[in-house]
Amino acid sequence: MCVAIQQVEFFRQLDDKVKLPKVFIATIRRWVKAWPGKRRGRRLTLEGALFIGITFFIGVAAMNTGTNLLYLILSIMLSLLITSGVLSTVTLRSIEVDRIVPNHIAAEEQFPIQLLIHNRKRLFASYSLRVSDHLDAHECIGSTFLMKVGRQEQAKTFYFCAFPRRGVYTLKSLQVSSRFPFGFFERSITFIRPREIIVYPQILNITHLLEASHVDFGEHDRGRKGPGTSLYGLREYQSGDSARFIHWKVSAKSAKLMIREFEREEKHKVSLFLSNSSAHHKDPHIQEQFEKAIVMVASIAHHLIYNEYQVQLFTASGKIPFATGINHLYRILRALAMIQLLAPQARQLAPSPPDADSENLFLHFDPTSSATELYAFSARIIDVSQWKVQEGKLVKV
Repeated sequence: MCVAIQQVEFFRQLDDKVKLPKVFIATIRRWVKAWPGKRRGRRLTLEGALFIGITFFIGVAAMNTGTNLLYLILSIMLSLLITSGVLSTVTLRSIEVDRIVPNHIAAEEQFPIQLLIHNRKRLFASYSLRVSDHLDAHECIGSTFLMKVGRQEQAKTFYFCAFPRRGVYTLKSLQVSSRFPFGFFERSITFIRPREIIVYPQILNITHLLEASHVDFGEHDRGRKGPGTSLYGLREYQSGDSARFIHWKVSAKSAKLMIREFEREEKHKVSLFLSNSSAHHKDPHIQEQFEKAIVMVASIAHHLIYNEYQVQLFTASGKIPFATGINHLYRILRALAMIQLLAPQARQLAPSPPDADSENLFLHFDPTSSATELYAFSARIIDVSQWKVQEGKLVKV
């Protein structure tokens, strides 16, 4: 990057002294600024190697025999090689590429990544383009192919991708390659376009989990007027009241139209407890159970919030307080995507639920932990080891 800055400064000074054309200087500056973000490559294909080998033998035969026909064939083959090299270079010139990634991604879930390919050439189209996306570790996660991108045009395409586990991933580079026109050479341009994405834990169907654990997430009355089914009281009819709430029997006795009022029903509050602190945090079996517990917590939170419950999450690293709505769900999933299993520290999970009105669920995954004794009377304990993931569902072992 420092070299590029020095080169730009050099051309600026050169322009002041020599008074070079402004178009030439602008072109050079654009190339120098773009250089740190691009890497060019070329590769001889198998077809190209065979063609060059045949060309070599024909050239040797032509020189040994002096046959004009062999010289003619040799000249045609050499012209094809030169044409292939020139056209493959031209088709990748002035190509720009970028990606659009969804904001919310869950593990084991197919999602599309959109690619934007812009051909900035004024005279020539680009043909036979293969665009591939690579992770930080140079692992290709998806690719797509375009037959043609016209001059001064922008093409849109996409590929589907899925990540096997939760966590933070870095999409580092986009590579555009082409074998146009004859497939003898493959030229490529690599664009450094780092993009960090957060992959949420896998979301599973938890119907069997709730039934087997006897977890009741029902509604309860709040002692205030509002929408509900329990009778709160009666009052005299007022203009604008719905006729379907008229209590006809009481109205007939009192000779007045009486309206039924109902008691407001609200969703239960639910607290989810997951201790990410374990003395055996390096044990592969404990880590596997911990990952399963994260999936279960994420699936339960997803189910509850989509059914308009108030949910909070407790971990050894902190808590996310009660709230509702899709943004609150994304906040919980983002925290679960980045949480790590740590060694025991001074700051531990609170031994008692902070809200007595909430339904409390404790996900127990570490058999050596004594946390279950703390929650035995204040929370419903779900043993993670008794469940397994099968075909996108949680099934009891």
